[in-house]
Amino acid sequence: MQRLIRVASGSASAALLAFAGAVRADVVDTRELMESIPVAANEPLVVTVKNIIGSIHVIGHDANRVEMHATETVRGDLQADIERARAEMQLRTETEPGRVAIRVRHVGEDDGFRRNWGWDNYSIEYDIEVRVPRGATLDIATVNDGDVTVEDVNGEFALKNVNGGVRLVRAGGSGTINTVNGNVEAIFARAPSQATSFHTVNGELDVTFPANLSAELAFHSMQGDVFTDFDVESLSVPPEVRRDRGRYMLNTNRNSAFRVGAGGERHTFNTLNGDIFVRKAK
Repeated sequence: MQRLIRVASGSASAALLAFAGAVRADVVDTRELMESIPVAANEPLVVTVKNIIGSIHVIGHDANRVEMHATETVRGDLQADIERARAEMQLRTETEPGRVAIRVRHVGEDDGFRRNWGWDNYSIEYDIEVRVPRGATLDIATVNDGDVTVEDVNGEFALKNVNGGVRLVRAGGSGTINTVNGNVEAIFARAPSQATSFHTVNGELDVTFPANLSAELAFHSMQGDVFTDFDVESLSVPPEVRRDRGRYMLNTNRNSAFRVGAGGERHTFNTLNGDIFVRKAK
């Protein structure tokens, strides 16, 4: 079994970027929400899922419909807070030809977000699972208290989080993955055909590509190292090379680029505080 080789490292000071909130909850009420939306076969489809508090799990399937199942959890000081929460906030599904949007929205505000985040003695959380046609284009985002997980999709994707991780499994498309405080894990069944980017501020990037990958890989890490078990050719200024417990470590002044195979699309990896792993599928 081939070991991962450290190919880049960097160090710098940085401030922790995070925010958190808490609601003292004496009353809790939960309910299940479900919806099924038929979509046209063999037509382009964009699916948007936007959450504020809670997780999002997207799974590709072979049906010509989008299926949503969400668990809504409301917390407040009084039962009246629960009732007010449901009157003011909702998980809304909207459709138009070629597009399905499932979003947490504040009733009466077009953008779905209250201006001050100061909800009136309640919190409302949605854990959302959505099944989509495998080729759908995805625009997925949450903010707090949940991860974004996407499985078995082949379309383009934009996956975002703020305080949580992002996980992409058995992917066949290309796109962008971003979070602030969390790890990013991606496993590709097929190599991305277009440039793809992976970004976190406080966390690790761990990406697995097929063994036949041909691409350029560009790295930036302020406080972390870069490891890979692919054979790579440096595209940067020749780095200083040294041995570290049987592995090679290359000091590259925090920015580096490498060619894998014959080269191709450039995939970028950017983290402030965390290591980067680029793995060859077994």
